[in-house]
Amino acid sequence: MQLKRKRKGSVSRTLSFVTANLFIATGVHAQESAEPLPASAPVTSAEFDDDTESDLGTIKIDSAVLFYKESGGRVQAIEPVIGVTVNSQNGNIWSAKLTVDSLTGASPNGATPWRQVQTFMNPIKGGEREDEDDDDGGETRTGASGVTVVNPVNGLTVRQYTTPANILPLDSSFKDTRVALDLGFSTLLNPDLRLSLGVNGSNEYDYKSLSGSIGIAKDLNQKNTTLSLGANFAHDVSRPVFGSPIPLSVQDGTPGGASKSKNVFSVVGGVTQVMSRRWLTQVNYSFGSSNGYHNDPYRILSVVDSVSGAPLLYRYENRPNSRTRHSIYIGNKIAIGPTVADISARVYRDSWGIKSLTAEISERFPVTSGVYLEPSARYYHQSAADFFKNYLVQGQMLPQFASSDYRLDKFNAVTYGLKAGMKIVANGEIYLQGEHYKQSGTKHPAGVIGDLANQNLFGGVKALSVVFGFRYTFR
Repeated sequence: MQLKRKRKGSVSRTLSFVTANLFIATGVHAQESAEPLPASAPVTSAEFDDDTESDLGTIKIDSAVLFYKESGGRVQAIEPVIGVTVNSQNGNIWSAKLTVDSLTGASPNGATPWRQVQTFMNPIKGGEREDEDDDDGGETRTGASGVTVVNPVNGLTVRQYTTPANILPLDSSFKDTRVALDLGFSTLLNPDLRLSLGVNGSNEYDYKSLSGSIGIAKDLNQKNTTLSLGANFAHDVSRPVFGSPIPLSVQDGTPGGASKSKNVFSVVGGVTQVMSRRWLTQVNYSFGSSNGYHNDPYRILSVVDSVSGAPLLYRYENRPNSRTRHSIYIGNKIAIGPTVADISARVYRDSWGIKSLTAEISERFPVTSGVYLEPSARYYHQSAADFFKNYLVQGQMLPQFASSDYRLDKFNAVTYGLKAGMKIVANGEIYLQGEHYKQSGTKHPAGVIGDLANQNLFGGVKALSVVFGFRYTFR
């Protein structure tokens, strides 16, 4: 690929449009780690386009299916997505993307493993029995399988499940479906100024999100430089199947309270520069602020004996009701002979005490005129949140905030991937991408109590993902 001088302006406009619409495609909820979304996510990739002049008057179809599987019988996902982009002759761009996620499997509940069988009791929504449907006409989708019993301590009917000895406790039979719709519009206010707008809505059984974004991009320096600024606002509503538990309360089957909400504001500013006919670079700074409910209502902490480390009871987590984030991203697209390299880095920190670094590289190799291979690698490192705890200790004063979510722990993650694409017709391409993702952390932290020193306390994941996609352009 050569980034020819006559196309520099169109390249800059493409990159500024991507920057201004970052928040349409990527909304990271505050309960997640600082790690960016997995590269395997079947979202239309924000690629540098060196021939956008020919996009005028075209309709692009981009579809893909993601198959994702975590080791150890954990979460599995199937995610089909289809996107349509209409490029009008006057420079207006309309886009729509529909995503459907179907998840099953098991998810860590936050308790520590132990050398004996552990028993957990989840509330039952509205007093329903295990074989009854919920109020909305569907079955309970998020929660644990097990048997319905009466808690002898408080007389409540609960759903009870067990975890084998020396095994990370998992909330089994996790099941959920999410449907998301993204709509975008971009228009030229003048030849050097582009306005972009977007809305996004997603719905799952126990979570809803609605967001809107606006972005503006200005070309300078004979269109070799683009300044961009984008903002996004999101309103999220958490509706746990058995209500929102009281923070740090004991998990004993007591139903929770009303739904909780969170507001998220994000802004990103950046500059994209055509350095030469073979080199593009982009630098972004982003700021985010969220206020409201940040807890994971299904996640608990073990409260352990101060000598043996044996779990005595379990409490729901509690996180701060506000969070601010800062990050700097630097990306480069470099043509080296017939190959194209993507090299990027991201530095992040937030008010929860998490600091992270992401480095990513990929290289596209043409095999023939219509076939290419693209290996990639990504390294990620983060520090732990200030309130991360593997467990609580019986007899000690409860902290104000505490979570055992491994995504808030200190860990490293490495992703290796390979993508292969092939033109099947003049305007159409199919591609297949596979990735292996692995987190690593401290399995045996220093200073743990009693027999917990013999348990693996890091709940990180290993996962495989495969994406099959198809792109076609109507001209």
